[in-house]
Amino acid sequence: MDANAWVSWIVHPEPWQIEDLLIAALDVPLNLQGNARNRFHPELTRRAEAVARARSLPIVANPGVGGR
Repeated sequence: MDANAWVSWIVHPEPWQIEDLLIAALDVPLNLQGNARNRFHPELTRRAEAVARARSLPIVANPGVGGR
């Protein structure tokens, strides 16, 4: 990420007013909401759904191996 990630920001009194415009105009693959046009959206959405499902499942005790 150090070599490829760029971070920038602007100060805006009501950023929610311009967020959709920025997501539509820029290539921001990690912003999933309102960004279905991005080529990474399907894969990242599946991953987000898998994480949500995993978090909803009960934790199975596994004594002696770090389980609870």
